[in-house]
Amino acid sequence: MDTLEASAPVRDREWFGVPASKHFGQWEGVLGDLGGARTWLEERGISVGAENVLEYSEVLTGGIEQQDSFRNLFTFGLEVDTEAALSLSGGTIFLQYLSVTAENGGSADSGDLQVYSNLENERSLDVIYELWYEQTLFDDTLRLKVGKVDANGEFANVGARRSFAAAGELTNSSAGFQPTIFVLPSYPNSAMSVNVFFTPNGGENLNLTLGYGLYDGAGGVDGVNTGSRGPSTFFSDRRSDDYFHIAEAELGWNAVGGLPGGSLSLGGWYHTGDFERLEGGTDEGTGGLYATIQQQLTAPGGAESDRGLYAFGQFGFSDEDVSEIGFVYSLGVLQVGLGDIRPDDQVGLYASLADLSDVHAAGFDRDELALEALYRVRCTPAIYLQPGLQFVASPSGDADVDDALIGQVRLGITF
Repeated sequence: MDTLEASAPVRDREWFGVPASKHFGQWEGVLGDLGGARTWLEERGISVGAENVLEYSEVLTGGIEQQDSFRNLFTFGLEVDTEAALSLSGGTIFLQYLSVTAENGGSADSGDLQVYSNLENERSLDVIYELWYEQTLFDDTLRLKVGKVDANGEFANVGARRSFAAAGELTNSSAGFQPTIFVLPSYPNSAMSVNVFFTPNGGENLNLTLGYGLYDGAGGVDGVNTGSRGPSTFFSDRRSDDYFHIAEAELGWNAVGGLPGGSLSLGGWYHTGDFERLEGGTDEGTGGLYATIQQQLTAPGGAESDRGLYAFGQFGFSDEDVSEIGFVYSLGVLQVGLGDIRPDDQVGLYASLADLSDVHAAGFDRDELALEALYRVRCTPAIYLQPGLQFVASPSGDADVDDALIGQVRLGITF
């Protein structure tokens, strides 16, 4: 999706740089250039933008209860290029405000563990969701990012560092968010962090990026809503002395072997908290591994265009003595552009199998399979309408809960 790349709010550069000269139907934001204000700000290194996503869904059959539900997510972003604004080369300041309505059904009605909507949140929020400073050094070989960050914007996100992340267009949370990393500091709980990224061979057609992040782990097991906090629990043991570590190696390529661009990532994570075992007792710390892949299969619009057919997938593993989900296997395809008549529409299919814990005390009878089909109608560059269907087999692995069929429609408006 446009605002929640990998099921979590991150900056979307399509917000920025709206030409005033275009007709409304071609504007990339419904407010246009705001009388020249956007252009004036951009000339001084300041980009602003906002987006609102509304979603209606209903459990049509099966699940726990056949109910409808509504979600609304509004985000506002401000980005400062410090070279243009402050004559400081290589720096970026980013702020994102987030407002979201409380969930009134959703996965509580369908019964699924993978959470069929990546907008779902159990409580209302009005917060400064991200606030960080980023600095690149040594010709972009080294990148440092410090502040309040959504970890899913940088880690365990299929195609996160590509120009287009196909999995982020899906609505099922597991498409962009790895369910086995159940303590990942991501929507709705971003966290204070220090991140380091090293790209030793930034080649034009092939590059390797090594990344590491240290995050406030107070939201993992201590019940602290870090998304609405600043640094009060980071490097402080008054409420929590837990930390979340994550490291990832990503290989990205352009036009290799006759195919357009793609990426492959391998990562691992570890949380230092004390976790209750499903069969009783506690473990000091827990962790896991994951892998993601994205490949653009066709590029009818050329190498610089996002149009074409994409295939993507991910795998995740965590300790099933602690985590309800031991393994996740997912695959998806997304077609961007349906010929000359609908060049910006999208059609997608997705499947995700959650292999639930085999520990007897966990009480799972089966594993959970989630399927999604979507069609995104691009009404204008600033407005899209996205109907979709999802089917969840064995929600929460409970043999007493019928398979669930869910209908959705999502409306996105970029300002």
